[in-house]
Amino acid sequence: MRQLFVFLMVFASVKSYAVDMNFVGSGVSTIKTIHSYSEFGGGDVYLKLAEPETTSCPSGYWLRKTDPGFEANLSMAIAAFHAKSRVIAYGLPDEMWPGSPTGKYCHLYAIQYQ
Repeated sequence: MRQLFVFLMVFASVKSYAVDMNFVGSGVSTIKTIHSYSEFGGGDVYLKLAEPETTSCPSGYWLRKTDPGFEANLSMAIAAFHAKSRVIAYGLPDEMWPGSPTGKYCHLYAIQYQ
């Protein structure tokens, strides 16, 4: 009984965390370009998809070097770019990239191969 209670508490916590994040998926696409900055934002990187999600993140997705998953996400993005692999990018539309005053780049939450 105690294990069931612990499982339900963990499940509820994970579910509420995911709901609070409000991330949106791009749909299946390939990565068209990757840009890296040496100084802006301390090493920001952004990527554009060949078939962008036009509503929430039409310009692309960005990462900051201090993000916990920066290296893993950047490695996956570079590998997908070179292999022309199909991916889905998940972004946070409430966190737009400060490096583009006109574009709508969402903060990258996750990247998934398809």
